[in-house]
Amino acid sequence: MICSNSIMSHIWNNIKAGETVLVEYDSHGVPYLGVYHIIRWAKEKGYPVLVDDFLDTLYLYKTQMELADLDVSILENVDVIKIGGRLEVGNILGRIEVKEATVQERQYKEIAEPYFKEKERVVINPVLGIEKIFTIAETKRETLATANTILSWVGHKERIAIYFINIDVLGKSKPYVLPLIEELATTVIRVVKEGKHYNLSILKSISKELDGIKIKL
Repeated sequence: MICSNSIMSHIWNNIKAGETVLVEYDSHGVPYLGVYHIIRWAKEKGYPVLVDDFLDTLYLYKTQMELADLDVSILENVDVIKIGGRLEVGNILGRIEVKEATVQERQYKEIAEPYFKEKERVVINPVLGIEKIFTIAETKRETLATANTILSWVGHKERIAIYFINIDVLGKSKPYVLPLIEELATTVIRVVKEGKHYNLSILKSISKELDGIKIKL
């Protein structure tokens, strides 16, 4: 996932408060660059950033950023809710154990809702590694309950949620999940590697400005 600053800034500038965005990538992608760009864009615009970090995905991305010679100091003041995992990056607001979806949702709300209410601007909310939770779900009921937690936050205008999803992982473990969460998302962006280039397609958007855009990066 390669992000041209002007192109990606144009996309994020046209996303509305309350949206749920999916950024889909395959296993050959480099999602840490997308995360880096979003956080930098948000800070330049003065938006607070809250990362939902499933199973140490943020630590992985930080490590990849360092190896790519990016300035990881951008992560120092980022607020983080950790769901599972043990490796700390950023300002940890709270920890949630990997349990059944209803328990996780209740614990998440206890941390996140006061945070959203106290902020004067919309919160940019990257969500990293959630496909891992779908992968370890033992039943369809548990899988659907996890998908429903995403749905329950759609339209909350205190935040813009941006879910980074590895579609290779999700497609092999729970192939019926991706269409479900694409349906509830307001914007779906897919980035696929082709040789040395990345093709970015906006498969779906509530914005006429963005819907159907295809870009080679």
